[in-house]
Amino acid sequence: MMPRQLPWKWILLGLASVLIVGIVILPQYLGNSASLAARVTEALSEWSGGEVKLTGPLKVRYFPDVAVKGGFELTNARRLPLIKSITAKDAKVSLDVAALLLGRLRIDALRLHRPEIVLKDAPSLVTGPDQTLQARVTNLLGGAPVGVIRVSNGLVRLPTASGTETIEKLDARFDARSGKGAVSSFGTLMFRGEKVGFVLNCYASSDTGEGLHVPVALTVNSTPLAAKFKGTATLATGLQLDGNLQAEMPNARAFLRWAGIAMPAGDSLQRLTVSGPAHWTGTTLTFEDGAFDLDGNAAVGLLAITPGERPRIEGTLDFDQLALEPYVGGGETPAAEAAPSALPEQAILRFFDADLRISAAAITAPVLTLGRGGFTVSAKDGVVAGEVGELELCGGSATGHISLDLREEVANASLTASLSDVPVDGCLAPLMPDISVNGVGGLKAELKSEGRSYDELIQHLAGTFKLNALKGAVPVDLARLLGPAHPVDGDGWSQNSATLYDQLQTDCRLDSGHISCEMFNMQTRRGLISGSGGVDLKRQMIDWDLFVASDAQPLKASQLSISSPPRISISGSLSRPTIRREDRPTLGEGSVQREPATQVSPR
Repeated sequence: MMPRQLPWKWILLGLASVLIVGIVILPQYLGNSASLAARVTEALSEWSGGEVKLTGPLKVRYFPDVAVKGGFELTNARRLPLIKSITAKDAKVSLDVAALLLGRLRIDALRLHRPEIVLKDAPSLVTGPDQTLQARVTNLLGGAPVGVIRVSNGLVRLPTASGTETIEKLDARFDARSGKGAVSSFGTLMFRGEKVGFVLNCYASSDTGEGLHVPVALTVNSTPLAAKFKGTATLATGLQLDGNLQAEMPNARAFLRWAGIAMPAGDSLQRLTVSGPAHWTGTTLTFEDGAFDLDGNAAVGLLAITPGERPRIEGTLDFDQLALEPYVGGGETPAAEAAPSALPEQAILRFFDADLRISAAAITAPVLTLGRGGFTVSAKDGVVAGEVGELELCGGSATGHISLDLREEVANASLTASLSDVPVDGCLAPLMPDISVNGVGGLKAELKSEGRSYDELIQHLAGTFKLNALKGAVPVDLARLLGPAHPVDGDGWSQNSATLYDQLQTDCRLDSGHISCEMFNMQTRRGLISGSGGVDLKRQMIDWDLFVASDAQPLKASQLSISSPPRISISGSLSRPTIRREDRPTLGEGSVQREPATQVSPR
């Protein structure tokens, strides 16, 4: 035999010796399978505070490592902070041979395939007959007789107020081999149809006398939510977290639905990002000085979120610019062939309780031109209220209050509003009939409504409003109508020959799409024009009667009759009404006059 082949013989001889030790000597030294199983169950039972069983048939392997294979059961784990029970038909316990040879038992790894893990109810996490939460976590981190726990294809049962939820396909690794209380873990799981990846590291803890402090770092990645937290967990009578949190939701509505809130589809509540110092008390997550971005609206301030079946949101937020477009009618837009869903099912704040104070340097909304403003929004059990404290509106200002009761299928709403120094044509025109009236005015309104949808709420608006405008014009040629007695009646508004006024006042009522004004006063340089009338918004029809109530200054004799004050009617289509003087013939009726009047000849 060649000399170079001799070392291989010694290597083979060494391997054979190891095999002899593993097959013959170790079983006699370490004990049989029943003895090993008993020592393993005793160590795990003492650590967990529960009852541990290794169920058969058991198989013990002594080479290349010492391992026990069989079933695994853990019940009534009162000393663990989260686990109530674990059951697995396929488990493997790998033991530290060196420790065994020294008479100690240490589990290198516990592998559980397809286990069923039952978690404890939330109240049991902070109370117990024998241990505080701090003692349980200390026991978990520092006293574990297991180096590594490996879970594959596990099923986790979560107790909830309404029953039990499940986490499926849990694949995770938990490593506590440092022996200094540090635990690192990572893995994936399926929750409500979404795959979630996580990395959790708990570092060596310290006891300051006020509780156990554990530095932690957590990363979560999923389609609905990506989040990172780095800070400290404090354990005394309960669990508290303090640190820096960053979270991003590509679609906040989708996240809320994933979290169990039956949000409808809509254009609002899309991308949401939050970041900043965060504090978790066990029930509420608070950002003391956070940065938030929702639907492109960036804000800073205080925000507190209390999760639950009906989450609560509280905060004070300051926006540079707040776009309200996504939130006006922000519910689902039904298909044309489908019946509209009820308003309570569409409204976002039906699903939350809230108390928010919001301010913005600039606010944008459909139709209206807004500026700086501040308002509050509150919601409680489906009753929503909003208070506008200050709001720049088209160069003027606005205040008001709105409430919306969403507890029934037919929602009830009420609105009070006060506007001042607002341009009538450039701002209020979109909210008024299609008549070219201009000026600067104020509006006071008290309105109520009910309906199953946003459209129905608008259609059923009813109440009173008063308009007081200054220094403007109306599209009626009063100079010609009050002039010499020959037909000057017109078909449509007089856009090029409007009548200027110093002050215009109306006192009106709105009822299901019909405006009726019992009082109308317009002070012009020719006199005070008074009257009454109405507008049918559904049919787009108008019917008004006006007359010269008094003279602001003497008129030329050639301009007025010496009989009763001239009366003017405006009736017909709102976009193109017939405007005529009552004591003259209607266009097309020739020269016959219904009420002859004696005219004063010009001087």
